[in-house]
Amino acid sequence: MSQPIILYDTPSKVPGNAFSGNMLKARRVAQYTLAYKGLAFKSVWVELPDVEERMKAIGAKPTGRRPDGSDFYSLPTIQDPSTGATVSDSFAIAEYLDKTYPSTPAVFPPSTKALISVFDSALMNTIGPVFPVMAVVAAPKLYPRTEEYLKRQLEIRMSAKWEDISPVGPKREEGWKNIKAAFGVIDGWYSKSGGKWIMGDTFSYADVIVAAWMRSFSVLFDKEQWEDMKSWNGGRWGGIVEDINRYSILD
Repeated sequence: MSQPIILYDTPSKVPGNAFSGNMLKARRVAQYTLAYKGLAFKSVWVELPDVEERMKAIGAKPTGRRPDGSDFYSLPTIQDPSTGATVSDSFAIAEYLDKTYPSTPAVFPPSTKALISVFDSALMNTIGPVFPVMAVVAAPKLYPRTEEYLKRQLEIRMSAKWEDISPVGPKREEGWKNIKAAFGVIDGWYSKSGGKWIMGDTFSYADVIVAAWMRSFSVLFDKEQWEDMKSWNGGRWGGIVEDINRYSILD
């Protein structure tokens, strides 16, 4: 029996020990992909300030560049003891798993990678503007070192103080309305598919991404907010999470 794949991930104080926001979405994408394929894996926890050092140590490639031109390393990353491969970025991980384990269910149907890549970009462009709202509710759920690191990085990225990034009251409520509007746009895409999934009756990596976002929100937001979100767009989002969770039990 082959050894389980190692999934490097960032811990937090929430049940399941998962990170949040875009990181949790990426983590869930990797988890859902592994689980859908029936591949055994185990998590290794790395706090955000330690990601670069740890990724360099295991031979992971950078996933981007910072404004100053230096390499940027991110999670999730997997190591596959069966092949010796180390792969970063959830999209690249899914590509690797489809190629390396062809006898498992594919998340990229034939000739769909380009279209799914465009869908992923469009989804990020739609959800991206509400990321600060997610970061604000995520920060208190992180361990202290990672929480402070996240705050510093967002202050640099947004050229603003944390107090201005995380307003309370009407501005926070406006952020929630913006999240609902963003998923209204995505619902419009699904309504054109003629089926349950974005490709009609064919499940794909595109649906993994959407389900991962919704699973992230279920962890990030309080119960009342999550119940509200599940009801949006005729209950589509809660239904997608329930459907994809049938493939496996994830923490």
